[in-house]
Amino acid sequence: MKNFFVTIFLVLFSSQNMMAQDAAKSDAVRKFVDEIGNKIVGIANEKSTPEKKKEDKIIAIIDGVIDSDWIARFVLGKNYKTANDQQRERFSKLYRDFMINTYGPKFKNYDGRKFTVNEVMEQNGFYVAKAEFLPRNSNVAISVNFRVKERNEKLVILDFIAEGISLIETQRSEFNSAIATKGMDKFLDDLDVRVKKLKIQK
Repeated sequence: MKNFFVTIFLVLFSSQNMMAQDAAKSDAVRKFVDEIGNKIVGIANEKSTPEKKKEDKIIAIIDGVIDSDWIARFVLGKNYKTANDQQRERFSKLYRDFMINTYGPKFKNYDGRKFTVNEVMEQNGFYVAKAEFLPRNSNVAISVNFRVKERNEKLVILDFIAEGISLIETQRSEFNSAIATKGMDKFLDDLDVRVKKLKIQK
Protein backbone atom coordinates (compact mmCIF):
# COMPACT_ATOMS: atom_id res chain seq x y z
CA MET A 1 0.00 0.00 0.00
CA LYS A 2 2.86 2.36 0.84
CA ASN A 3 4.45 1.79 -2.56
CA PHE A 4 1.11 2.52 -4.21
CA PHE A 5 0.86 5.95 -2.59
CA VAL A 6 4.50 6.71 -3.40
CA THR A 7 3.82 5.88 -7.05
CA ILE A 8 0.72 8.09 -7.10
CA PHE A 9 2.69 10.95 -5.54
CA LEU A 10 5.50 10.64 -8.09
CA VAL A 11 3.04 10.60 -11.00
CA LEU A 12 1.24 13.68 -9.71
CA PHE A 13 4.50 15.49 -9.01
CA SER A 14 5.82 14.66 -12.47
CA SER A 15 2.58 15.85 -14.11
CA GLN A 16 2.62 19.11 -12.17
CA ASN A 17 6.27 19.65 -13.05
CA MET A 18 5.57 19.11 -16.77
CA MET A 19 2.60 21.48 -16.61
CA ALA A 20 4.79 24.12 -14.98
CA GLN A 21 7.43 23.69 -17.68
CA ASP A 22 4.80 23.96 -20.43
CA ALA A 23 3.38 27.11 -18.83
CA ALA A 24 6.86 28.63 -18.60
CA LYS A 25 7.56 27.83 -22.26
CA SER A 26 4.21 29.27 -23.33
CA ASP A 27 4.98 32.45 -21.41
CA ALA A 28 8.40 32.64 -23.09
CA VAL A 29 6.80 32.24 -26.54
CA ARG A 30 4.22 34.91 -25.72
CA LYS A 31 6.93 37.33 -24.62
CA PHE A 32 9.08 36.51 -27.69
CA VAL A 33 6.29 37.13 -30.21
CA ASP A 34 4.93 40.15 -28.34
CA GLU A 35 8.35 41.80 -28.44
CA ILE A 36 8.74 41.16 -32.17
CA GLY A 37 5.25 42.41 -33.02
CA ASN A 38 5.57 45.59 -30.99
CA LYS A 39 8.99 46.33 -32.46
CA ILE A 40 7.48 46.10 -35.95
CA VAL A 41 4.54 48.31 -34.99
CA GLY A 42 6.93 50.79 -33.41
CA ILE A 43 9.04 51.01 -36.57
CA ALA A 44 5.96 51.30 -38.81
CA ASN A 45 4.83 54.25 -36.67
CA GLU A 46 8.11 56.16 -37.01
CA LYS A 47 6.90 59.25 -38.87
CA SER A 48 10.32 60.74 -39.46
CA THR A 49 11.88 57.53 -40.81
CA PRO A 50 12.01 57.14 -44.63
CA GLU A 51 9.97 54.24 -46.01
CA LYS A 52 12.99 52.33 -47.28
CA LYS A 53 14.66 52.63 -43.88
CA LYS A 54 11.53 51.25 -42.24
CA GLU A 55 11.56 48.27 -44.60
CA ASP A 56 15.24 47.62 -43.93
CA LYS A 57 14.72 47.72 -40.16
CA ILE A 58 11.73 45.39 -40.28
CA ILE A 59 13.54 42.99 -42.63
CA ALA A 60 16.46 42.90 -40.17
CA ILE A 61 14.08 41.97 -37.34
CA ILE A 62 12.44 39.17 -39.33
CA ASP A 63 15.78 37.89 -40.61
CA GLY A 64 17.03 37.64 -37.03
CA VAL A 65 14.15 35.52 -35.71
CA ILE A 66 13.30 33.05 -38.50
CA ASP A 67 14.91 29.65 -39.03
CA SER A 68 15.41 30.08 -42.77
CA ASP A 69 17.27 26.76 -43.21
CA TRP A 70 14.43 24.71 -41.69
CA ILE A 71 11.83 26.66 -43.66
CA ALA A 72 13.75 26.14 -46.90
CA ARG A 73 13.83 22.37 -46.34
CA PHE A 74 10.12 22.31 -45.56
CA VAL A 75 9.19 24.41 -48.59
CA LEU A 76 11.20 22.18 -50.95
CA GLY A 77 9.44 19.13 -49.53
CA LYS A 78 10.17 15.92 -51.45
CA ASN A 79 12.41 17.88 -53.83
CA TYR A 80 14.88 18.51 -51.02
CA LYS A 81 15.82 14.82 -51.04
CA THR A 82 16.34 14.66 -54.79
CA ALA A 83 18.20 17.99 -55.10
CA ASN A 84 21.99 17.91 -55.10
CA ASP A 85 24.06 19.84 -52.56
CA GLN A 86 24.65 22.77 -54.91
CA GLN A 87 20.93 23.11 -55.64
CA ARG A 88 20.04 22.93 -51.95
CA GLU A 89 22.57 25.59 -51.04
CA ARG A 90 21.44 27.87 -53.85
CA PHE A 91 17.78 27.48 -52.93
CA SER A 92 18.40 28.13 -49.22
CA LYS A 93 20.13 31.42 -50.01
CA LEU A 94 17.60 32.52 -52.64
CA TYR A 95 14.61 31.57 -50.51
CA ARG A 96 15.89 33.47 -47.48
CA ASP A 97 16.25 36.59 -49.64
CA PHE A 98 12.88 35.95 -51.29
CA MET A 99 11.06 35.55 -47.99
CA ILE A 100 12.41 38.55 -46.11
CA ASN A 101 12.14 40.86 -49.15
CA THR A 102 8.59 39.71 -49.91
CA TYR A 103 7.11 39.73 -46.44
CA GLY A 104 9.29 42.25 -44.62
CA PRO A 105 7.85 45.20 -46.56
CA LYS A 106 4.30 43.95 -45.96
CA PHE A 107 4.75 44.33 -42.21
CA LYS A 108 5.65 47.96 -42.82
CA ASN A 109 1.95 48.58 -43.45
CA TYR A 110 1.05 47.49 -39.92
CA ASP A 111 1.18 51.04 -38.62
CA GLY A 112 -1.30 50.02 -35.98
CA ARG A 113 -2.29 51.26 -32.60
CA LYS A 114 -1.70 47.96 -30.91
CA PHE A 115 -0.21 44.47 -31.24
CA THR A 116 -1.52 41.78 -28.92
CA VAL A 117 -0.76 38.10 -28.39
CA ASN A 118 -4.09 36.62 -27.36
CA GLU A 119 -3.20 32.96 -26.91
CA VAL A 120 -0.31 30.50 -27.12
CA MET A 121 -1.07 26.88 -27.96
CA GLU A 122 1.16 23.82 -28.27
CA GLN A 123 0.47 22.07 -31.57
CA ASN A 124 2.32 19.01 -32.89
CA GLY A 125 5.61 19.92 -31.23
CA PHE A 126 5.36 23.60 -32.15
CA TYR A 127 3.89 26.59 -30.39
CA VAL A 128 1.32 28.74 -32.17
CA ALA A 129 1.02 32.29 -30.90
CA LYS A 130 -2.31 33.76 -31.97
CA ALA A 131 -1.90 37.49 -32.33
CA GLU A 132 -3.53 40.50 -33.92
CA PHE A 133 -2.62 43.97 -35.13
CA LEU A 134 -5.17 46.71 -34.60
CA PRO A 135 -4.85 49.22 -37.47
CA ARG A 136 -4.70 52.92 -36.67
CA ASN A 137 -7.77 53.85 -38.69
CA SER A 138 -9.92 50.79 -38.11
CA ASN A 139 -11.36 48.73 -35.30
CA VAL A 140 -11.10 45.54 -37.37
CA ALA A 141 -8.05 43.61 -36.19
CA ILE A 142 -5.68 41.83 -38.59
CA SER A 143 -5.03 38.26 -37.41
CA VAL A 144 -1.47 36.98 -37.68
CA ASN A 145 -0.38 33.75 -36.05
CA PHE A 146 3.26 32.81 -35.50
CA ARG A 147 4.47 29.21 -35.49
CA VAL A 148 7.38 29.02 -33.07
CA LYS A 149 9.91 26.32 -32.18
CA GLU A 150 12.88 26.12 -29.84
CA ARG A 151 16.14 25.37 -31.64
CA ASN A 152 19.48 25.20 -29.89
CA GLU A 153 17.92 26.78 -26.77
CA LYS A 154 16.63 29.70 -28.84
CA LEU A 155 13.10 30.47 -29.97
CA VAL A 156 12.68 30.89 -33.72
CA ILE A 157 9.75 31.55 -36.05
CA LEU A 158 8.97 28.90 -38.66
CA ASP A 159 5.81 30.27 -40.20
CA PHE A 160 3.53 33.29 -40.43
CA ILE A 161 -0.18 32.51 -40.75
CA ALA A 162 -2.12 35.56 -41.95
CA GLU A 163 -5.91 35.34 -41.87
CA GLY A 164 -5.68 31.54 -41.75
CA ILE A 165 -3.25 31.18 -44.67
CA SER A 166 0.13 29.61 -43.94
CA LEU A 167 3.07 31.28 -45.66
CA ILE A 168 5.26 28.19 -45.93
CA GLU A 169 2.49 25.77 -46.88
CA THR A 170 1.34 28.11 -49.66
CA GLN A 171 4.87 28.48 -51.00
CA ARG A 172 5.52 24.75 -50.70
CA SER A 173 2.58 24.11 -53.01
CA GLU A 174 3.59 26.88 -55.44
CA PHE A 175 7.28 25.99 -55.61
CA ASN A 176 6.85 22.23 -55.92
CA SER A 177 4.36 22.76 -58.75
CA ALA A 178 6.90 24.96 -60.54
CA ILE A 179 9.70 22.42 -60.01
CA ALA A 180 7.50 19.62 -61.41
CA THR A 181 6.83 21.72 -64.52
CA LYS A 182 10.21 23.35 -65.15
CA GLY A 183 12.78 21.25 -63.31
CA MET A 184 14.93 22.35 -60.38
CA ASP A 185 17.55 24.40 -62.23
CA LYS A 186 15.04 26.42 -64.26
CA PHE A 187 12.97 27.00 -61.12
CA LEU A 188 16.06 28.31 -59.31
CA ASP A 189 16.89 30.62 -62.22
CA ASP A 190 13.35 32.02 -62.15
CA LEU A 191 13.49 32.46 -58.37
CA ASP A 192 16.78 34.32 -58.73
CA VAL A 193 15.10 36.75 -61.16
CA ARG A 194 12.19 37.26 -58.74
CA VAL A 195 14.54 38.00 -55.86
CA LYS A 196 16.50 40.56 -57.90
CA LYS A 197 13.25 42.31 -58.88
CA LEU A 198 12.13 42.41 -55.24
CA LYS A 199 15.39 44.02 -54.18
CA ILE A 200 15.09 46.65 -56.90
CA GLN A 201 11.50 47.42 -55.89
CA LYS A 202 12.54 47.73 -52.26
